[in-house]
Amino acid sequence: MAKGFSPEVAAARMQIKFSGSRWRQIEAGYRKDLRREVVAKPEVLAHMALIVGVTPERLERADRGDAAAVLREIQAQVAAPMPDALREAPPHVRRMIDAALEDVDPRDRATVLRQMASDYEAVTKHRPGKPDDPQRPRHAG
Repeated sequence: MAKGFSPEVAAARMQIKFSGSRWRQIEAGYRKDLRREVVAKPEVLAHMALIVGVTPERLERADRGDAAAVLREIQAQVAAPMPDALREAPPHVRRMIDAALEDVDPRDRATVLRQMASDYEAVTKHRPGKPDDPQRPRHAG
């Protein structure tokens, strides 16, 4: 809910095949039709946590160290180093990059970041003045 995703949207963003109804069951902790408790497997919970931004530390506080360990491994595998050109970009540019990366498959992030860095360097080279200078307002009319 904090990310604003429906269970269907969140499930569709997972790297593993998953359904919105199963997401709901895990969130609720039970399956209504069978009237039984539902506990997520560590790897499933780790993938769910990755999508909604839950940290391994938070999983550990919830007594799910097993899922926290899997989440750490997933994060290590999909971590893409931020190119220097983007790391030094102004905060508003970094926010746009972070927002754009949310929709990128984690396996493709390194390639996308390299292309973004190349594009950003090309734009900042051609712009007069310093890259941190605010842009002049445009006049209508």
